[in-house]
Amino acid sequence: MAGSVVRRRSADGWVLPPLDAAAPDYLTSGIWTRETVADVARARVAEAPDRLIIADDTVKLSRRELYEQAVRLGEALSARGLGPGSVVAFQLPNWHEACVISTASALYGFVLCPLLMMYRERELGFVLAETGCDALFLPGAFRGFDYRGLYDRVASGLVAGPQVFSVRDPERPQASYERLLAEPGVGAPLPDVDPESIKFVVFTSGTTGRPKGVLHSHYTAHATVLRSARFWGLDASDHLLVPSPVGHVGGSLYAFELPWFTGASARLMEAWDAAHAAELIERHGGTFCAGATPFLQGLVQEARSRNSTLPTLRRFICGGASVPEGLVEEACAVFEAAVVSRAYGSSEVPLVCPGVRDRADAAHGRTTDGEIDADVLILDGAGKPQPSGQEGDIVVRSPSAFIGYLESEDEAGQFTDDGYFRMGDMGVVVDDAYLKITGRRKELIIRLGENISPLEIETALLQCEAVKRVAVVGLSDPRTGERAVAFVELHPGHRLGFADMQAYLQAYGLAKQKFPEELCVLERLPTNSVGKVMKLDLKRLAEEDVPGAFTSREGRQRA
Repeated sequence: MAGSVVRRRSADGWVLPPLDAAAPDYLTSGIWTRETVADVARARVAEAPDRLIIADDTVKLSRRELYEQAVRLGEALSARGLGPGSVVAFQLPNWHEACVISTASALYGFVLCPLLMMYRERELGFVLAETGCDALFLPGAFRGFDYRGLYDRVASGLVAGPQVFSVRDPERPQASYERLLAEPGVGAPLPDVDPESIKFVVFTSGTTGRPKGVLHSHYTAHATVLRSARFWGLDASDHLLVPSPVGHVGGSLYAFELPWFTGASARLMEAWDAAHAAELIERHGGTFCAGATPFLQGLVQEARSRNSTLPTLRRFICGGASVPEGLVEEACAVFEAAVVSRAYGSSEVPLVCPGVRDRADAAHGRTTDGEIDADVLILDGAGKPQPSGQEGDIVVRSPSAFIGYLESEDEAGQFTDDGYFRMGDMGVVVDDAYLKITGRRKELIIRLGENISPLEIETALLQCEAVKRVAVVGLSDPRTGERAVAFVELHPGHRLGFADMQAYLQAYGLAKQKFPEELCVLERLPTNSVGKVMKLDLKRLAEEDVPGAFTSREGRQRA
């Protein structure tokens, strides 16, 4: 997939990467299906139009209501010049409006671009420019942050900005999501959507120090949904609780795709709250939930405090950060009817391991990252496949794997010669069927399920006047999975405290969730013979808390 650098979206439209070499087999076997969301949604509406499909804290939508609103939105955007291949982005919490935007995009062939709520000037400006975004939906304000002002600051740096529509923003009714829905439809036929075309682009932190746009086609997205639903046994009797952000590939698939393809209903959580989650599960008979380690920890504690087993819950998928074995074991004991397990995937390959099949396999659910549901190889340093039980680099080929990056240069070195994607993780195959992650080749820090690029933080801090040299390292943390620690060497005569670092990064425009939780100042950072900072040495100094190792050490974790 590598080669000369290609911008996948140009003035002439989208340039699709070549199909995976295994594509003919995927098509012949039916793993890839030409059935799109439009086909599935029409069938679901005809089958049971008034059945609940999506609910948030304010609104409940039936299948017919969601479909009809999506058509009205799609027609309104089409009337404003959007067509198949146009990019529709949203920066929204887990609101039902995001589901309507997603369904409209699928029906009309728009390329959906989910954005994380934590994005600030640099991230948002970069993504909008990279995608050539055509339409953007965002709230006026949310949780005390002014998203209108955020976009206004970003807009000045864009050559050609998107059409912007506010959501739940009474101060801007003239250009709003609500106004689009209120426009009379023209009843034009839906366009034919090629399942080989790009369905969505989601951005992920990477070792390049900037977000990378991950492209999925209708084929790959639907393969992910259909394979996972089959593995988990989801059907129309299920009620999904979705606390994972819809700006993530996981949350978006749970909220936008699973309800249509399985017939299940989904209840969105605007923000995680363990007590509210337990209440929703008990009140609505919730059967399925997926989330990062803190979500599972909180739900277990809440269930214990209620003296409840949450008897309707039959599956909890936990991933995105380190998942302690003891937590999975405790959750299995508390949720007596549920299969609780770890899972493994990435934006590029959303579910390499969807967990384990049943409670009888609880041991593997606790000690591994799940049953392998992809073509996985473990390679040694020379690229030779390793036998089961031997550790090495994880490479994956799957019908659910992404079709390429938005910038083809990001693919350099990411694939083997025979088309396997390098996950960047180390692992071992257990009992010929399960995968256990043993470490990460990449330096990404996974904090509360979010990927944080150390290089991105280092790049920001190196522009601080006081900083001569910096290294950002992830340390294990019982609450967040990992925490980011910044080790800095200062220029002579300068000082930098933890509060100073936070103020600087705030002014720089970095998302607050990426701020390091600790700042360690050293007289000199350890380097090797070629001047590369020895991050393992720094990690060891911090973990062992060596007396006198740092000139100063401050942070939220040590306050």
